[in-house]
Amino acid sequence: MKRNALILTITAILVTLLTSCQPTWQMDVHENGQLVGSLSPEVILFYRDKLQAEDEDILLAQALYHMGFTLIDHISLSQADGHFTTREWVPIAHLARINMQGEINIKGETFTSTVLDINPSPLSSTIEYSIMDIAPTLAHVLGLPALPEAQGQVRHQATTKHAVMILIDGLQYQTLLALIEGGDLPFLRQVGKVHQGLTVYPPITPASTAALLTGAPPHLNGVYGYGFRSTEMKTLFDLAVENNLSVTAVEGYGLSLNLRNANVILSGDRDGDGRTDDNVLANSLEIIQAEMPDVLFIHFHDVDDLGHSFGPDSAEYEAAIIQVDDYLSQIYQALPSNTLIAIFADHGMQKDTETNGGNHGQLTPSAMIIPIIFLEK
Repeated sequence: MKRNALILTITAILVTLLTSCQPTWQMDVHENGQLVGSLSPEVILFYRDKLQAEDEDILLAQALYHMGFTLIDHISLSQADGHFTTREWVPIAHLARINMQGEINIKGETFTSTVLDINPSPLSSTIEYSIMDIAPTLAHVLGLPALPEAQGQVRHQATTKHAVMILIDGLQYQTLLALIEGGDLPFLRQVGKVHQGLTVYPPITPASTAALLTGAPPHLNGVYGYGFRSTEMKTLFDLAVENNLSVTAVEGYGLSLNLRNANVILSGDRDGDGRTDDNVLANSLEIIQAEMPDVLFIHFHDVDDLGHSFGPDSAEYEAAIIQVDDYLSQIYQALPSNTLIAIFADHGMQKDTETNGGNHGQLTPSAMIIPIIFLEK
């Protein structure tokens, strides 16, 4: 009895010590001066654990996205004297970090704030769709049950026999619109409205593809960024196969995410020109003409590749988009009637001032805003 009592006492002391070692603080988060929630050590600990981070801090962007912020204009941090320090968000989006003590570090400057005020970008009011809407919409038009944990909305009501998803990797919304308005994209110019959508954070292919296929954000589907290659959550492909529908995915060199339950065709660079999109097109047309599956996923990569190499303002980036427009036209002509086509990007692209190329992955409008088109044939 005494031994058991001693063990219980020691356990209680250890629990108390461990609990007391955890930082205790709360930072009120405001949106345009109105309290909307708070940050605490639990949020930082959650993402440190999920990302298996060795550092004690995480990007502030991660915490803000967790709270529902997507497009930010500037942030204001309270000071001990009652005043606020304001910083434009985009230049610091990849630099601002928050640690387990609640300290925010921006370019070597540390803030211990009790209030963080977020001013959303005016672009927030122009967003219509989300990448998480695509799978619920296609499930609906195919007559499938709803994805059980999807947060996206159904955006097209008519039912169709086939559904096609065409992912144009790294396609920036504003560049696309400029090319359409300039008459450089004849196919996309005639298809109708290009909706402004949002991808998920971080805006990178594994995370966005998981959100695309599940209709759920990273904190639910478990794909938090690079290094996460699959989701345990039910996907559109899982749902289709469970209901006896066929699924084919046409990719480039390889997969950024496990496309479970899809018949995957890797196209590669068969002609040695350093590109994969021409081979993706050839394989897609062959599949459509031979035996059109119920669900077809097509992933074009060259726009993203050239965006990284030359930047989103380059002639090379624009030329890749113009080429894809021609590929889209060919695919549309080959598709059977009674098909719904979703054309979209997984993330955008922003200029990298250090390399003169392009990048993405930050909580910025250039990376987060994506085009989404629903087109019925």
